[in-house]
Amino acid sequence: MKELMRNLFELQTLEFDETIQSNTGARITTLRAKIPKPVLDHYDRLGDSGKKGVAILRHQVCTGCHLRVPLHVVMELRHGEDVRLCENCRRYLYLQEEPVAPELTLPKSVTKPHRKPLAHAH
Repeated sequence: MKELMRNLFELQTLEFDETIQSNTGARITTLRAKIPKPVLDHYDRLGDSGKKGVAILRHQVCTGCHLRVPLHVVMELRHGEDVRLCENCRRYLYLQEEPVAPELTLPKSVTKPHRKPLAHAH
């Protein structure tokens, strides 16, 4: 299902992009052939009404309507079990792969500052 959503998102990106390259038409045809007809029909209905058919899910919020999506939907998308629609705007939800943050490590040359012991007054 993740590949289906990547294809659908790429299709939307190509169809809504203002700059058309020489291979754009062929790529759109190829992507449309890979997407099941019921999914494509729903996507096209949204497009015919002037809406994008796919919304990115970011921080548990649909970027199409800006409403919070239930956590179980996020988990289903993360596991790639099924395609999901936003319950509010009916767009397909696309959970992009988040880049893994590199581990933060201090360079070996950085040392802790040396502190003088406090003088105790007697």
